[in-house]
Amino acid sequence: MKMANVNESVIALMSEVLDGYPEGADGTWFVEGSEVLKATLADLSGEEASRSLGDGINSIAAHVIHLTYYLELSTDGMKKIERESNWGGSWAKQVTTDAEWEVAKQNCATKFQEFSEILSTHDLSDPDDLTYAIANLGHAAYHLGAIRQLFLIVKSK
Repeated sequence: MKMANVNESVIALMSEVLDGYPEGADGTWFVEGSEVLKATLADLSGEEASRSLGDGINSIAAHVIHLTYYLELSTDGMKKIERESNWGGSWAKQVTTDAEWEVAKQNCATKFQEFSEILSTHDLSDPDDLTYAIANLGHAAYHLGAIRQLFLIVKSK
């Protein structure tokens, strides 16, 4: 049995967060059926994604915009593009229109793709790059879980 390298493993797991079962696979490592990012987000309107569930609880839209920001920041980091970080600002937009929501979903999918593309050609022997890869996997899985919990509440109301 061929062992996957770190790049292939992270790419496969990031794809699982976004898309779920790879074609031809008989299972996944940590998601079930439609409990993946694309399917979850596709089932939400801009109003639902923007719904406030209480003080201090970020909307689904804010989670998606923040996740997109972190993927972009990490991709730039792996490309050795220095930029100023604005972690707090990445949470600023909590409400989207339907049109903005469509753009936010597409941007997120695009940044997942760009991150996977850089992983497919990048040597992860650099400790910083390896950290970007592993951190993004944990970060994406965390936000998928948070979004899924918020989704269940939004859809129950």
